[in-house]
Amino acid sequence: MADRSTNAEDERASRKANFRKVLGFVRPYRRRLASALTLTVLLTAIGMVPPILVKYIVDSVIIEGRWDLLEVLLALSLFAPLLVAGLRLANAFTISYVSSKLIMDIRLEMYAHVLSMSTRFHDNLGTGKLMSRIMGDVATVRSMVTNRLLTVVTDFVAFWVAIGFCISLNWKLGLLLVVLIPLYIINYRMFIGGLRTSWRAWRGKMDEVSMGLQERLSGVQLVKSYGKERRENRAFAVDTRESMDHAMRTVVFRANQETGNWAVSGLRNTLVFCLGCYFVIEGEMTYGAVMAFQAYSMRVFQPVLNMTNLAQAYEQMMVSVERIYEVLDTPPEVADAPDAVDPGRFKGEVAFRNVGFEYVEGEPVLKDISLQVDPGIIVALVGHTGCGKTTLTSTLMRYFDVQKGSVSIDGVDIRKLKLKAMRTQIGQVLQDSVIFNSTIRDNIRYGRRNVTDREIVEAARVAEIHEFILRTSDGYDTLIGDEGVKLSVGEKQRLAIARAILTDPSIIILDEATSSLDSLSEALIQKAMANVLKGRTAFVIAHRLSTIVNADLIVVMDAGEIIEKGTHEDLLKREGGHYRALYEQQFASLDEMAAD
Repeated sequence: MADRSTNAEDERASRKANFRKVLGFVRPYRRRLASALTLTVLLTAIGMVPPILVKYIVDSVIIEGRWDLLEVLLALSLFAPLLVAGLRLANAFTISYVSSKLIMDIRLEMYAHVLSMSTRFHDNLGTGKLMSRIMGDVATVRSMVTNRLLTVVTDFVAFWVAIGFCISLNWKLGLLLVVLIPLYIINYRMFIGGLRTSWRAWRGKMDEVSMGLQERLSGVQLVKSYGKERRENRAFAVDTRESMDHAMRTVVFRANQETGNWAVSGLRNTLVFCLGCYFVIEGEMTYGAVMAFQAYSMRVFQPVLNMTNLAQAYEQMMVSVERIYEVLDTPPEVADAPDAVDPGRFKGEVAFRNVGFEYVEGEPVLKDISLQVDPGIIVALVGHTGCGKTTLTSTLMRYFDVQKGSVSIDGVDIRKLKLKAMRTQIGQVLQDSVIFNSTIRDNIRYGRRNVTDREIVEAARVAEIHEFILRTSDGYDTLIGDEGVKLSVGEKQRLAIARAILTDPSIIILDEATSSLDSLSEALIQKAMANVLKGRTAFVIAHRLSTIVNADLIVVMDAGEIIEKGTHEDLLKREGGHYRALYEQQFASLDEMAAD
């Protein structure tokens, strides 16, 4: 019981802290919000005038026959709505502006924070969940912090003004209203716990749906190639139905609460009408007073109803706030040290000293790796899939910080270097090239915006893609579609190589960069890359050993360890060597054909 109480207190403290953080985003717009709140108070006060005008029209004009007052009362009745409409327009503009700025500020901060996070963070949370938080949850917060804030002010003013009018019209009926208010609160408390739980479960399921949808749409070609459209439809339908089940639980709790509210409202209307008629008969009230009281009683209870709805919205918002700060409160795993320095232009000396790394605790991926790489040499990393080749180069890019040992460039531990300055000097071409939905020109110059057309063309020539670009509809200004849908896999690879070349890096990482090219294109690029890599340190990850036979140093890895290293010729001379076995396995059939 004590643990449960402690957990509840911790949750309340966390929710309060998160709410204060959200209000921090509102602070820059407090003046605009203050003007909106002032207008809201004025609108509310003007909105309280019509019922009392109705009282005078009924009692003074209709019953007492004072028709001279009719014109004035009707003029006031017409003027009040027109004035409210004008003020409401100004208020709506202010609130829309603050809402739009607020949602933009939160999304920009979330996006910037997400970009600063390590690859591990993205792998663990997933693209779909991040998108759900940045888009859906932020929109929920926007509605609550701006529109709902004004509702609170409106309801606060309306409640006290209306209750004052009601008591002035008949204090007995006024006390009746006060007695009925707790019924709304009791009704709210009965269902809010279930509503909060079901809303949290629904948002969590929507994360899963978003992630699954993103995966299925990005892999639509694979789905079609295997004829699995029906299976994916069923899987999506199952996820969507589960999401709907959670949503329906929320609807049930909300419907039960609203039903209770309607029941209390019905009781209120009946009691006010019957007792009002009784007081008219007894001479304690006039017909106009009863009509005005009925109108004001609705103004008393509408804020109470709104507060219960507001409490629901608050619970929903706090779930979204929790999910937003689950992202924002996660510190970057990799960040600049306080004393980080700008390294200047790298010479290209790289050293791995007793490097150990593991994605999951107790399951090492790199084991005591030590490797000295002199400036300007080409290092080939070979080995079976999963042996740690890509992880090793990822530690050089500092996508992850090593748990043991160190990685240094030019004798300086990379953890002491400014991340941006370091990474801009390391070009990388991955096996799965990332291509953006923009022009060919913009994709090539992504890493270096201030370049001339001549430099872009030269990079494309080196990557052997210039001639292809000239054959496209608009040349370098051709739009290549989402994820480069208009390009073949090999063309994407060559475009990525051109992009890396243009940044003029001191160190280059080629992770299966030519794996998707045909033999002719591969031969052309190998020749071109020989000039590009001259004077630069290069790490080449390859399964096809034909692409790395001319490397200055070949490093053979297995199960996260370096088991052999040397030149191609040296490694082939080793009887029973791992590299020799790989080479013979790949080229045995070709040698037999050559012998024939």
